[in-house]
Amino acid sequence: MNRASRLIRLWPMTPVWGFLVFFVALGCIAPDPLLPPPPVSNDSIAAQSGQQLVDGFGACGFCHSLDGRTSSALSGGRLMRDKYGDVRAPNITLAASGIGEWSEADLRKLLRANMRPDESTIGADFHKGFEWIADSDIAAITYYVRSLPKVEHVVEPRRLSFIDRNVTGFFDTRLEVKGLIPAISPSFKTEYGQYLTDTVARCGSCHTKPETLLTSEEYLAGGREVSFDGESRIAPNITSSKSAGIGEWSEAGIKRFLTTGQTPQGREVDSRFCPVRFYQRAPESHIDAVVAYLRSVPAIN
Repeated sequence: MNRASRLIRLWPMTPVWGFLVFFVALGCIAPDPLLPPPPVSNDSIAAQSGQQLVDGFGACGFCHSLDGRTSSALSGGRLMRDKYGDVRAPNITLAASGIGEWSEADLRKLLRANMRPDESTIGADFHKGFEWIADSDIAAITYYVRSLPKVEHVVEPRRLSFIDRNVTGFFDTRLEVKGLIPAISPSFKTEYGQYLTDTVARCGSCHTKPETLLTSEEYLAGGREVSFDGESRIAPNITSSKSAGIGEWSEAGIKRFLTTGQTPQGREVDSRFCPVRFYQRAPESHIDAVVAYLRSVPAIN
Protein backbone atom coordinates (compact mmCIF):
# COMPACT_ATOMS: atom_id res chain seq x y z
CA MET A 1 0.00 0.00 0.00
CA ASN A 2 1.47 3.40 -0.92
CA ARG A 3 1.83 6.30 1.49
CA ALA A 4 -1.10 8.25 0.07
CA SER A 5 -3.40 5.26 0.61
CA ARG A 6 -2.20 4.92 4.19
CA LEU A 7 -2.77 8.64 4.80
CA ILE A 8 -6.32 8.51 3.46
CA ARG A 9 -7.15 5.57 5.73
CA LEU A 10 -6.35 7.65 8.79
CA TRP A 11 -9.66 9.54 8.78
CA PRO A 12 -13.16 8.12 9.43
CA MET A 13 -14.81 7.72 6.05
CA THR A 14 -18.22 9.27 6.58
CA PRO A 15 -19.72 10.79 3.39
CA VAL A 16 -18.66 14.30 4.41
CA TRP A 17 -15.18 13.17 5.41
CA GLY A 18 -14.94 11.25 2.17
CA PHE A 19 -15.27 14.44 0.13
CA LEU A 20 -12.85 16.28 2.40
CA VAL A 21 -10.24 13.54 2.16
CA PHE A 22 -10.66 13.48 -1.63
CA PHE A 23 -9.79 17.17 -1.85
CA VAL A 24 -6.94 16.77 0.67
CA ALA A 25 -5.54 13.99 -1.52
CA LEU A 26 -5.73 16.32 -4.51
CA GLY A 27 -3.82 18.90 -2.50
CA CYS A 28 -1.02 16.36 -1.96
CA ILE A 29 -0.38 16.31 -5.69
CA ALA A 30 -0.73 20.03 -6.34
CA PRO A 31 1.72 21.39 -8.89
CA ASP A 32 3.74 23.73 -6.64
CA PRO A 33 6.22 21.93 -4.31
CA LEU A 34 7.15 25.11 -2.47
CA LEU A 35 3.85 26.22 -1.00
CA PRO A 36 4.55 27.83 2.38
CA PRO A 37 3.73 25.64 5.39
CA PRO A 38 0.83 26.65 7.65
CA PRO A 39 1.92 29.28 10.15
CA VAL A 40 2.66 28.18 13.72
CA SER A 41 0.64 30.25 16.16
CA ASN A 42 3.59 31.60 18.16
CA ASP A 43 7.28 31.08 18.75
CA SER A 44 6.93 29.20 22.05
CA ILE A 45 4.58 26.64 20.53
CA ALA A 46 6.88 26.21 17.52
CA ALA A 47 9.93 25.76 19.73
CA GLN A 48 8.24 23.23 21.99
CA SER A 49 6.67 21.21 19.18
CA GLY A 50 9.86 21.24 17.13
CA GLN A 51 11.98 20.17 20.08
CA GLN A 52 9.61 17.30 20.89
CA LEU A 53 9.99 15.96 17.34
CA VAL A 54 13.70 16.66 16.78
CA ASP A 55 14.86 15.47 20.21
CA GLY A 56 12.21 12.74 20.51
CA PHE A 57 11.10 10.27 17.86
CA GLY A 58 12.71 12.27 15.05
CA ALA A 59 16.06 11.57 16.73
CA CYS A 60 17.92 13.98 14.44
CA GLY A 61 20.99 13.96 16.66
CA PHE A 62 21.33 10.19 16.35
CA CYS A 63 22.76 10.70 12.87
CA HIS A 64 23.58 14.42 12.68
CA SER A 65 26.02 14.53 15.58
CA LEU A 66 29.52 13.15 15.84
CA ASP A 67 28.67 10.35 18.27
CA GLY A 68 24.87 9.88 18.18
CA ARG A 69 24.37 11.06 21.76
CA THR A 70 21.43 13.15 22.92
CA SER A 71 23.73 15.82 24.38
CA SER A 72 25.74 16.37 21.18
CA ALA A 73 25.32 19.25 18.72
CA LEU A 74 23.77 18.63 15.31
CA SER A 75 27.11 19.41 13.66
CA GLY A 76 27.35 16.16 11.73
CA GLY A 77 30.20 13.75 11.15
CA ARG A 78 28.79 10.39 12.27
CA LEU A 79 29.84 7.54 9.98
CA MET A 80 26.96 5.56 8.50
CA ARG A 81 26.51 3.19 5.60
CA ASP A 82 23.83 2.78 2.95
CA LYS A 83 23.67 0.86 -0.32
CA TYR A 84 26.31 3.15 -1.84
CA GLY A 85 28.82 2.67 0.97
CA ASP A 86 30.10 4.83 3.82
CA VAL A 87 28.81 8.35 4.30
CA ARG A 88 29.03 10.93 7.06
CA ALA A 89 25.95 12.83 8.17
CA PRO A 90 26.15 16.57 7.42
CA ASN A 91 26.20 19.52 9.76
CA ILE A 92 22.65 20.89 10.11
CA THR A 93 23.36 23.84 12.39
CA LEU A 94 23.22 27.38 10.99
CA ALA A 95 27.02 27.58 10.81
CA ALA A 96 28.69 28.45 7.50
CA SER A 97 29.85 24.82 7.32
CA GLY A 98 26.27 23.69 7.89
CA ILE A 99 22.99 25.08 6.57
CA GLY A 100 23.63 28.73 7.39
CA GLU A 101 22.78 29.88 3.88
CA TRP A 102 19.64 27.75 3.55
CA SER A 103 16.16 29.26 3.66
CA GLU A 104 13.14 27.65 5.30
CA ALA A 105 11.97 26.69 1.81
CA ASP A 106 15.31 24.95 1.21
CA LEU A 107 14.86 22.86 4.35
CA ARG A 108 11.32 22.02 3.35
CA LYS A 109 12.44 20.87 -0.09
CA LEU A 110 15.13 18.69 1.47
CA LEU A 111 12.49 16.89 3.51
CA ARG A 112 9.93 16.72 0.70
CA ALA A 113 12.22 15.80 -2.20
CA ASN A 114 15.64 14.85 -0.73
CA MET A 115 17.10 17.77 -2.67
CA ARG A 116 19.63 20.42 -1.65
CA PRO A 117 19.36 24.07 -2.69
CA ASP A 118 21.77 23.44 -5.58
CA GLU A 119 19.36 20.76 -6.92
CA SER A 120 21.73 17.90 -6.02
CA THR A 121 20.09 14.98 -4.24
CA ILE A 122 20.91 13.17 -1.02
CA GLY A 123 20.73 9.43 -0.37
CA ALA A 124 17.07 8.79 0.39
CA ASP A 125 17.57 5.73 2.62
CA PHE A 126 18.07 7.69 5.83
CA HIS A 127 15.23 10.16 5.22
CA LYS A 128 12.64 7.77 3.79
CA GLY A 129 9.31 8.75 5.37
CA PHE A 130 10.08 12.43 5.92
CA GLU A 131 8.49 13.28 2.59
CA TRP A 132 5.07 12.69 4.21
CA ILE A 133 5.62 14.71 7.36
CA ALA A 134 2.82 17.18 8.12
CA ASP A 135 3.39 20.78 7.06
CA SER A 136 2.75 22.06 10.57
CA ASP A 137 5.44 19.69 11.87
CA ILE A 138 7.89 20.80 9.18
CA ALA A 139 7.29 24.40 10.27
CA ALA A 140 7.99 23.48 13.89
CA ILE A 141 11.07 21.36 13.09
CA THR A 142 12.49 24.09 10.87
CA TYR A 143 11.90 26.74 13.52
CA TYR A 144 13.57 24.67 16.24
CA VAL A 145 16.59 23.57 14.19
CA ARG A 146 17.20 27.16 13.11
CA SER A 147 17.12 28.27 16.77
CA LEU A 148 20.03 26.01 17.80
CA PRO A 149 23.58 27.36 18.29
CA LYS A 150 25.90 27.47 15.30
CA VAL A 151 28.70 24.91 15.43
CA GLU A 152 31.42 25.09 12.80
CA HIS A 153 32.35 21.60 11.67
CA VAL A 154 33.16 20.84 8.05
CA VAL A 155 31.83 17.51 6.81
CA GLU A 156 32.79 16.74 3.24
CA PRO A 157 29.76 15.55 1.23
CA ARG A 158 29.94 12.22 -0.53
CA ARG A 159 30.10 12.40 -4.30
CA LEU A 160 28.60 9.46 -6.17
CA SER A 161 29.91 8.43 -9.55
CA PHE A 162 27.74 8.05 -12.63
CA ILE A 163 28.11 4.26 -12.31
CA ASP A 164 27.00 4.29 -8.66
CA ARG A 165 23.93 6.33 -9.44
CA ASN A 166 22.92 4.31 -12.47
CA VAL A 167 23.95 0.80 -11.43
CA THR A 168 23.76 0.60 -7.63
CA GLY A 169 20.92 3.10 -7.68
CA PHE A 170 19.13 1.62 -10.67
CA PHE A 171 16.02 0.71 -8.65
CA ASP A 172 15.93 3.94 -6.65
CA THR A 173 12.68 5.85 -6.81
CA ARG A 174 12.50 9.57 -6.09
CA LEU A 175 9.19 10.70 -4.66
CA GLU A 176 8.62 14.42 -4.37
CA VAL A 177 5.50 15.10 -2.36
CA LYS A 178 3.88 18.34 -3.48
CA GLY A 179 1.11 20.42 -2.01
CA LEU A 180 0.00 20.57 1.61
CA ILE A 181 0.10 17.60 4.00
CA PRO A 182 -2.42 17.92 6.85
CA ALA A 183 -1.62 16.95 10.43
CA ILE A 184 -3.11 13.84 12.01
CA SER A 185 -4.92 14.52 15.27
CA PRO A 186 -3.29 12.80 18.28
CA SER A 187 -6.82 11.94 19.37
CA PHE A 188 -6.66 9.15 16.77
CA LYS A 189 -4.14 7.33 18.92
CA THR A 190 -3.22 4.34 16.76
CA GLU A 191 -3.20 6.34 13.54
CA TYR A 192 -1.05 9.05 15.12
CA GLY A 193 1.25 6.28 16.33
CA GLN A 194 1.59 5.05 12.75
CA TYR A 195 2.49 8.57 11.66
CA LEU A 196 5.18 8.82 14.34
CA THR A 197 6.50 5.34 13.55
CA ASP A 198 6.58 5.60 9.76
CA THR A 199 7.11 9.31 9.13
CA VAL A 200 8.83 10.88 12.14
CA ALA A 201 10.89 8.00 13.62
CA ARG A 202 11.15 6.21 10.24
CA CYS A 203 11.49 2.85 11.99
CA GLY A 204 11.17 1.11 8.64
CA SER A 205 14.50 2.54 7.49
CA CYS A 206 16.12 -0.08 9.72
CA HIS A 207 13.42 -2.61 10.55
CA THR A 208 11.80 -3.13 7.13
CA LYS A 209 13.39 -5.80 4.97
CA PRO A 210 13.82 -4.21 1.51
CA GLU A 211 12.44 -5.77 -1.62
CA THR A 212 14.72 -7.58 -4.04
CA LEU A 213 14.31 -8.97 -7.53
CA LEU A 214 12.91 -12.16 -5.98
CA THR A 215 11.20 -11.00 -2.78
CA SER A 216 8.78 -8.30 -1.68
CA GLU A 217 9.36 -5.72 1.02
CA GLU A 218 8.49 -7.03 4.49
CA TYR A 219 7.26 -4.18 6.67
CA LEU A 220 9.02 -4.03 10.06
CA ALA A 221 10.02 -7.70 9.74
CA GLY A 222 13.71 -7.04 10.41
CA GLY A 223 16.71 -8.55 8.67
CA ARG A 224 18.32 -5.37 7.35
CA GLU A 225 21.97 -4.75 8.19
CA VAL A 226 22.44 -1.44 10.02
CA SER A 227 25.89 0.15 10.22
CA PHE A 228 27.18 3.00 12.38
CA ASP A 229 30.74 3.98 13.19
CA GLY A 230 32.18 1.02 11.31
CA GLU A 231 30.15 -1.64 13.14
CA SER A 232 27.01 -3.45 12.03
CA ARG A 233 23.98 -5.15 13.54
CA ILE A 234 20.93 -6.87 12.05
CA ALA A 235 17.70 -5.03 12.86
CA PRO A 236 15.12 -7.28 14.56
CA ASN A 237 11.52 -8.04 13.66
CA ILE A 238 9.16 -5.64 15.47
CA THR A 239 5.86 -6.90 14.05
CA SER A 240 3.27 -8.57 16.31
CA SER A 241 4.66 -12.01 15.49
CA LYS A 242 4.84 -14.02 18.72
CA SER A 243 7.61 -16.24 17.44
CA ALA A 244 9.82 -13.75 15.57
CA GLY A 245 8.73 -10.29 16.68
CA ILE A 246 7.36 -8.52 19.75
CA GLY A 247 3.92 -10.16 19.82
CA GLU A 248 4.55 -11.58 23.29
CA TRP A 249 5.44 -8.15 24.65
CA SER A 250 2.71 -6.44 26.64
CA GLU A 251 1.79 -2.79 26.18
CA ALA A 252 3.75 -2.05 29.35
CA GLY A 253 6.70 -4.06 28.01
CA ILE A 254 6.90 -2.05 24.78
CA LYS A 255 6.57 1.21 26.70
CA ARG A 256 9.31 0.09 29.07
CA PHE A 257 11.58 -0.57 26.10
CA LEU A 258 10.94 2.88 24.62
CA THR A 259 11.49 4.64 27.94
CA THR A 260 14.38 2.60 29.40
CA GLY A 261 15.96 0.69 26.49
CA GLN A 262 15.32 -2.63 28.24
CA THR A 263 13.39 -5.54 26.76
CA PRO A 264 10.85 -7.46 28.86
CA GLN A 265 13.54 -10.16 29.18
CA GLY A 266 15.91 -7.66 30.82
CA ARG A 267 18.28 -7.22 27.89
CA GLU A 268 19.45 -3.66 27.23
CA VAL A 269 19.49 -2.50 23.62
CA ASP A 270 22.72 -1.20 22.12
CA SER A 271 21.98 2.53 21.93
CA ARG A 272 24.65 2.95 19.23
CA PHE A 273 22.27 1.27 16.79
CA CYS A 274 18.82 2.17 18.12
CA PRO A 275 17.97 5.78 19.09
CA VAL A 276 16.08 4.71 22.19
CA ARG A 277 17.85 7.42 24.23
CA PHE A 278 16.05 9.96 22.06
CA TYR A 279 12.72 8.13 22.34
CA GLN A 280 12.98 8.46 26.11
CA ARG A 281 12.74 12.25 25.69
CA ALA A 282 9.53 12.13 23.64
CA PRO A 283 6.26 13.25 25.25
CA GLU A 284 4.41 10.41 26.97
CA SER A 285 1.50 10.88 24.57
CA HIS A 286 3.85 10.19 21.63
CA ILE A 287 5.22 7.07 23.32
CA ASP A 288 1.72 5.78 24.10
CA ALA A 289 0.64 6.33 20.48
CA VAL A 290 3.65 4.41 19.11
CA VAL A 291 2.98 1.56 21.55
CA ALA A 292 -0.64 1.37 20.41
CA TYR A 293 0.38 1.26 16.76
CA LEU A 294 3.16 -1.31 17.14
CA ARG A 295 0.72 -3.68 18.85
CA SER A 296 -1.51 -3.43 15.77
CA VAL A 297 1.14 -4.24 13.15
CA PRO A 298 0.32 -7.56 11.45
CA ALA A 299 2.64 -10.43 12.27
CA ILE A 300 5.34 -11.51 9.83
CA ASN A 301 7.23 -14.61 10.93
